[in-house]
Order: sequence, then C-alpha cells, then structure tokens
Amino acid sequence: MTIRVRALSIACLAGASVLLAGCGEAADSGDDKGSAPAGGTSTKATPSPEPSTPPPGPEMKLPSNLKVTFEETPLEDADEAAALRDAQLYATSTVFGIAEQDPKSKAPRYYSVPGSQAEEYAQYRIGVYAQEGLTMVGERRHSRAEVRPADGKKDGYTVTFCSDESKVAGKHIGSGETFPSDPGPMNLWHWTLDMVPSPKIDGLWLTKKAIVKGQASAECG
Repeated sequence: MTIRVRALSIACLAGASVLLAGCGEAADSGDDKGSAPAGGTSTKATPSPEPSTPPPGPEMKLPSNLKVTFEETPLEDADEAAALRDAQLYATSTVFGIAEQDPKSKAPRYYSVPGSQAEEYAQYRIGVYAQEGLTMVGERRHSRAEVRPADGKKDGYTVTFCSDESKVAGKHIGSGETFPSDPGPMNLWHWTLDMVPSPKIDGLWLTKKAIVKGQASAECG
C-alpha cells in the first residue's frame, strides 16, 4: 500500500463513525451507536466569565509530538462556557485515548454520559486506531465554536466546532513510519455535541451524542 493510500486511510480513521459510513464522503455519525499544549497538559477553554470548575478529571498528558489546540471563544454565560469547556475536553479525550491505545480509556468515559452514543463513538474511534497499530502525531486545531440551547431538551446545550487535521499524521507504532495528511476538505471535520449536566458532579457537563461530519468545507472551509 502506498503512502498516499495509507494517508487517505488515516483521514478516514480520523472521523470514522461506528459503521465507517461515508469514508470519502460528507458523512456523519449522528445515527450510529457508537487545547492541550505540547507536553500534554489538560485542555482548558478560556471563556469569560470563568465557568464553574468541577473536580479534576483524569489527567490527559499528551506526548510531546502531539497537540490539541482550541481557538479562544469568550462567552458571557457561565453554563455555556462550562459546556464548551467540557465538550472540548471530550474531543481531546478521543485523541488522548488514541495516544494511550486504549479504547476503554478513563478520559472519554469521564466526559461522556455512561452508555451513551458519545461514549461508544469515542471507544470505537480509539479502537480503530489501536487495532491498526496506529497513533497520531502533529497538531489537531479546533475553531469556530458555538454554543446554543439544545432543541427541546431541558438544561442542555448543543456545542459545535470545527477541527482541522491537515497537520496531523498517522504513525505506525511498530515501524515508526508516518503517513502525513493532505490539506484540504478531506481533513476538515464539523463536530456537533449534545451536552447535559452531570447528575453526580456539580459543574461538569457530559457529552451525550457526538455527530462528526467529514469533508466539512461548507461549515469549516
């Protein structure tokens, strides 16, 4: 398999739904089941005013060759800011799980509703990388975050943002070979996360559903 073909496979892995629907198409995982600086300090949104701070979650220390960054998004409402913060931490946890090579990583479970589609999506995404013996290196950049009340749902928010994986490469753990991503729509992803307050931990927001749309040039280009 050539590097070009393998690089395309990395792009498909990056936004894969549980059914691997639409790799190479603008597909999403909505009906499927299933900014940390270099050196791996935990991702923190920097909204204003400061959202309430929940008890510390699992430490997400990323390798020095892997970054997850978020564009600053000031918000006036503290609950909206907290929902955005934890949506970003959920997204970061999927990268952390890939670096750990552990589909049962504590971090995605901590930031997901137990047994939810969001938890299953994170586990599946991490599992595909682990099964292939691949990890990620480079920088995944997030931008254009928005928070709005969830339609028809009490005390919930829908958080959306874009991720750009054109500076991310897949790396085969065994051989050390890397497979760079190609810039362009193939590596633009649009995230829609349904966030609900944790019933057990005050101030913590959990992801209940994750829709990740590939080739999202319309939303993110």
